[in-house]
Amino acid sequence: MPHKNQQMCPLFPEVVCPQGKKAREDCRVRINGDFDAVAQFKDLLLLHCAVYRTQQQNESGPTER
Repeated sequence: MPHKNQQMCPLFPEVVCPQGKKAREDCRVRINGDFDAVAQFKDLLLLHCAVYRTQQQNESGPTER
């Protein structure tokens, strides 16, 4: 079961953001702004981070909820 203080990814809410509250909030602001992973390199990096974290979580096995 995820700890209550864990910050969840704004792109994939079922994935924990290991970078913490500040990074998670920065991503959330970016996503709620003019997020465009095709036109903005920083947005593409954000998308890659979320996909990478999801893959890591899937490789480590299912989590209890």
